[in-house]
Amino acid sequence: MDINIDKVHSFWIWFQSVAADLLEYPSNQNLISLLDARITDLGITAWEIGPWENDDYFLAISPGFNINHLPLTQQVVDLAPVCAGWHFLAFKPAKGWEGILDMKNESGKRIRVNSANWEYVLYQFDDGSFDIDVKIDEVDGNEATRYDAIDLALAGYLGEELFMQLIQNITIVDTFESKATALKYIKKHIESIL
Repeated sequence: MDINIDKVHSFWIWFQSVAADLLEYPSNQNLISLLDARITDLGITAWEIGPWENDDYFLAISPGFNINHLPLTQQVVDLAPVCAGWHFLAFKPAKGWEGILDMKNESGKRIRVNSANWEYVLYQFDDGSFDIDVKIDEVDGNEATRYDAIDLALAGYLGEELFMQLIQNITIVDTFESKATALKYIKKHIESIL
């Protein structure tokens, strides 16, 4: 995937023209639709806006869990102008959240997933990466939807970049052979190991 630099410059010029409106009305569906179309035109399909520090907002141009796309999203963000009230990221940040996410299942139905009670066990490799077993509550969807929910939950707790760099294989389990930890503690757990 190559980024068209002219399109990136055009995107940022356009973003500057709507940045103040997006800060004032971050849920405006017309602005969100325009933003989505502009980002999609760059060849990027995943992005997110949300509150940042000091009443600022962030715009994350996301690699969509594909670590090979991270250099491309980083290139887009590197070309970003200074824009009052905005912080630009090349990946979705960790969330200060309760583990509840809204997503679509395999049939397009909107579902709410609560990962607050999920548990996990990590298996560390010599390179510092991990495999993880996860015990989850019921998710309204098939196996692919359940794994998507785990990806989103882990990225929410760890941040997308750390998730892509450190988590290798995920397995859904019904029971554990060793002591499990609540998923909401995974970032602190990994930081204590590394």
